[in-house]
Amino acid sequence: MSEVILDLRVTPQGCTDHPIVRFNKLLRDVMKRNDKVKIVLYTKAIDFPPTIIKTIAEKKGLKVLKVEKINDEVKAVLLKEINNIRGVKP
Repeated sequence: MSEVILDLRVTPQGCTDHPIVRFNKLLRDVMKRNDKVKIVLYTKAIDFPPTIIKTIAEKKGLKVLKVEKINDEVKAVLLKEINNIRGVKP
């Protein structure tokens, strides 16, 4: 299993650099891979609330292992299974 760490706590200016847009770009790349991938996401809760992380992950067919809010930041651990190459729930 490979691991991808995505730190979105620093947000550059511009609409294509918003944490949700960057997260979706990463997911497109990860979903093309034919292996099991653990995604560890760090973000600010104000930019990317935990409920939105869960909603997007589940819509893409990812398993949500853990989402924890620590002060004003969020850490999420997600898992893409091998049989879920295209983001379709089994």
